[in-house]
Amino acid sequence: MKVIYSDTPGSEAGVCYRLLDEFFGVISSAKEVVVDGDKPNIIEAYKRAGIIVTDGKAPALREDGPTVAEFVEAGYQASAYPPAGYVSRSAQEEIDAAVAAQSLLKDGNVETDPLKMKVPELKEWLTAKGIAFDATAKKEDLQALVPAE
Repeated sequence: MKVIYSDTPGSEAGVCYRLLDEFFGVISSAKEVVVDGDKPNIIEAYKRAGIIVTDGKAPALREDGPTVAEFVEAGYQASAYPPAGYVSRSAQEEIDAAVAAQSLLKDGNVETDPLKMKVPELKEWLTAKGIAFDATAKKEDLQALVPAE
């Protein structure tokens, strides 16, 4: 349940409104609390109870979300990381690598030979390997950048 402490109560369905001056303790069934005013005692009480508290202006981001590896392992697209409402727990490099790795997937198969990849996949592969290239380069030019094995 969402609880909003404010001087101007509303009638939003599923939300419990309380006046700022009428704080009698933590509502234990609250999942999210908005304090629209200067009432540090309300904020502290809910934080001590482990309940998310915001000032109503900017949404709070949770810090207990997955890493990009956990997110992908659960079946989500890396390009959608971090999930809505959560702060990222992975470095941008990890996210970029996960996006690049997923983009190599086509019909459930991973093309591992860069010389057989299509241009977009080849560009992502080269980027993931840290190999610089001209964005307007043709496929043959990109393939020439692939190191010999």
